[in-house]
Amino acid sequence: MNANDKPGLNGAASPPPGKMPPPEPAGDKAVAAAIRFVLSAVIVIGYLVGYAWFNQQFADLFHRLTGMQAGLTLPKVVAVTLLGIILVAIWWKLIKRDVRFHAPILITYILLIGDASYGILENHTSEWLTWLTNGKVTSYSPTFVAMMATMAIDLVMARFLRGKWPHLSSAYITGISVGILVRSPFLWTYVLCSLVSIATKYVFRYKDRHLWNPSNFGVSALLFLAPASASVLSIQWGNVIWPMVVIWLLGSVIVWRVGRLHISATYVTSFLALSFVQSTVTGNPWLAIVAPITGPMYQLFIFFMVTDPKTTVGSKRGQILVVFLVAVVEMVLRLNEVVYAPFYALFLVGPTALLIEGLMLSRAPRPVSAAASSS
Repeated sequence: MNANDKPGLNGAASPPPGKMPPPEPAGDKAVAAAIRFVLSAVIVIGYLVGYAWFNQQFADLFHRLTGMQAGLTLPKVVAVTLLGIILVAIWWKLIKRDVRFHAPILITYILLIGDASYGILENHTSEWLTWLTNGKVTSYSPTFVAMMATMAIDLVMARFLRGKWPHLSSAYITGISVGILVRSPFLWTYVLCSLVSIATKYVFRYKDRHLWNPSNFGVSALLFLAPASASVLSIQWGNVIWPMVVIWLLGSVIVWRVGRLHISATYVTSFLALSFVQSTVTGNPWLAIVAPITGPMYQLFIFFMVTDPKTTVGSKRGQILVVFLVAVVEMVLRLNEVVYAPFYALFLVGPTALLIEGLMLSRAPRPVSAAASSS
């Protein structure tokens, strides 16, 4: 490699300016995107139409091969997984080029697997929706409402406060997180939580960065201020272990690719170790204490909340120390029977660490430039 050649996004040497490949015409890009959209829509519609047929065919094949019944969960999980693989393959060129799409793919898979396994996607009946559609639509998905609310709010606030359109991956992740975590019969809880979550990115800032992970702030605030109106999903994967294994493997690869695996690994290791302390103090079985980490709630917490690059300190050692302190504070809160301990622990520790880091950096002596030294 020539000394003037610099690695590109994929680690290969970038071609010299005079030998750059001609850019793909905008018309060709639009046609390719339209083809992918149409193909994706056809596949999704075919999946929805043939969902029951696929489940039955898979169950019959599984029974012939193993002599056992597949049950209800396994065909659903396999169908969702195959659908995800096909859609990722269709959009792979775009996904590979922009790492910001990786986390939305992971959280979508967590949502779909959670729903296939335990039906976490709820539908709420609505009288006004029934009246508005003349009885054709009688219910709505609060998760879908949360997703639409976070993306709409992020578009408006970014455009008016920063003068530019945002990349919606962060808002999409926040919306799904709110939709999965919040359990409430009231629509306003999802909308309010979505509004508060996104607003924190623009309101509570320190040195041009927001202090709280958006969904962590929104969910924590909702649980603290309106405990009678909302709760948090507490489902665990139970005996169906292999979907959890797939999610953990996929999540680990994604956070590794963005350089955040050490944060997730430190939290999980600390959680497991401190659970022994909690078991010793309380006398409760260790397995009962660590069981919640197998559920969707903790998967969102481990792969999205504690690893949020906008709300973690800069140094790798600092990140490891902070996430360990989050686990320690969570253990203390759990010992005091605080129900939503992980959310409150991150709510308290994360911003404090950012403020301390900012204070230390502001007091650190600045290096003297060469020009200033010579003068």
